[in-house]
Amino acid sequence: MSEDDVKREVLQVVEVDGKVYFLSIKYFDDDSVGGVGHVFLVRDTRAQGEVPTQVLATNDTLRTMWASPSGSLWVASADGSVGTTAPVRWAAPTSGVDYLPLGPSPSWSVADLPRVRATGLPPNVTALWGTGDSDVYAGTYGGHVYRWDGAMWAQVFDGPGGGNGTIRAFGGAPNDVYALGQQGTVLHFDGQAWTRLRVPGPPNGHELFTGVVRAPEGEVLISSSGDNGRLLQGSAAGGLEEFGRYLIHLIDMAPLGDRILFATGDGVAELIGRDVEMVKSSFKTSGMSAGKGRVFFFEPAPESAGFIEYDPRREDAPWWGVEY
Repeated sequence: MSEDDVKREVLQVVEVDGKVYFLSIKYFDDDSVGGVGHVFLVRDTRAQGEVPTQVLATNDTLRTMWASPSGSLWVASADGSVGTTAPVRWAAPTSGVDYLPLGPSPSWSVADLPRVRATGLPPNVTALWGTGDSDVYAGTYGGHVYRWDGAMWAQVFDGPGGGNGTIRAFGGAPNDVYALGQQGTVLHFDGQAWTRLRVPGPPNGHELFTGVVRAPEGEVLISSSGDNGRLLQGSAAGGLEEFGRYLIHLIDMAPLGDRILFATGDGVAELIGRDVEMVKSSFKTSGMSAGKGRVFFFEPAPESAGFIEYDPRREDAPWWGVEY
């Protein structure tokens, strides 16, 4: 195959101390499942056309990335590996993956997650998040949840398997963690045990819960996409209530100050009162990430790899495209 057959796609963006890191996969046109992931850095202040700096090269199928409150980078793969720049002590992986730091990157540690209890197979990680470098959660295809507690990785929740209940998003706070996914999956961890929360309201088709934003007082707002877009509001202790249903699909959600924005597939929407209104429709959106005072959006099957940044502080040009 020629270089023309190679595709590149950005899956995740995180911000650390004004630096923007993005996870990109590289794959042949007919083999996106086997795409290998790499991490790049772009400067906070950059010129049009500036080339990103690669900071991590791997032979691993990286699929998700998260930055901890301390600024450490965490990545995880479809083949059950987790890597981080945090100061952890992990045994060398036996899976044969290599993580090569490049340029200004610190060193990386890599571990194999324990195999799925029900199948004995490596977990396919689909979501990664935590409250700190000693409290990290990995959600997987099939709905399983793993946790790093600062001493060891362990499977802490058994999903239904078979691709059902696959975890797509985490959110919350220490001892108040939510995990969301397919088939109406809303899980909660109170520091002791995981429970499945009751989903209110009439059915919403094959519903996928896609995002969670927690208010300082503990209530959460949860987004979903099914027959309609839907928002739930409440808490694990007090229960969840339906906040609203919308003709707009809410395929991802992120806060921006006191605003809530959504990726909708057809562009960007915002929560205005109890309504969800489109605010940008000049590009398609497949997902989004929250930065510091800005939000990053990803396009589905882009012609060239990149992402779109929205920073309202930059009044003259709040929307900025990054391609490479």
